[in-house]
Amino acid sequence: MLERHQLPLRPVLPGFAIAWIVIISGTSVALSLLFACVTPFVALAAVSAVMLPRRIAVATVLLAWLANQIVGYLVLGYPQTWDSYAWGLAIGVAAFASLVAALGMFRLATAVPATVIGAFIAGFVAYEGVLFVATTVLPSGDGAFSASVVADILLINVLAAIGLICLHAGVAAGGALVAGRPEPALPQS
Repeated sequence: MLERHQLPLRPVLPGFAIAWIVIISGTSVALSLLFACVTPFVALAAVSAVMLPRRIAVATVLLAWLANQIVGYLVLGYPQTWDSYAWGLAIGVAAFASLVAALGMFRLATAVPATVIGAFIAGFVAYEGVLFVATTVLPSGDGAFSASVVADILLINVLAAIGLICLHAGVAAGGALVAGRPEPALPQS
């Protein structure tokens, strides 16, 4: 079991960081195809914030968002209009706000499960908050923030977060690809 001081996990093999970014970006593509407009960026951001070093987490969220936009415009046929591009940008800003909020949970000295849950909740609030603010200047459909829509988005993100955590835990359990932060050195007497 991981302890708080062991997060985020660090790659033992240099290629693991790149592999994890590819896995998350690939997951983003798959989830974009599956859910179209409801890619679980909160899950991607929260899991990346908790499990990865900051720079890798930032790169992961950026590539996941770019992959989502490429799939949306080139495969799913998102409309090529100013408001569609603006919503894509707003979603990117929301994804990074989610990451920043999730990273903020590391300032709290809590156990691993509380950190993961707190990162997810903080990320979800930040993500939905940015998108809600975007509705003040961008066109949106009626009910875009209805309780049922927000609950569906929450459910998709929770399921995706659980899947990503299980995937990462499975790889980490192998121990060959990742290791926790080194134990703090004990003072010599």
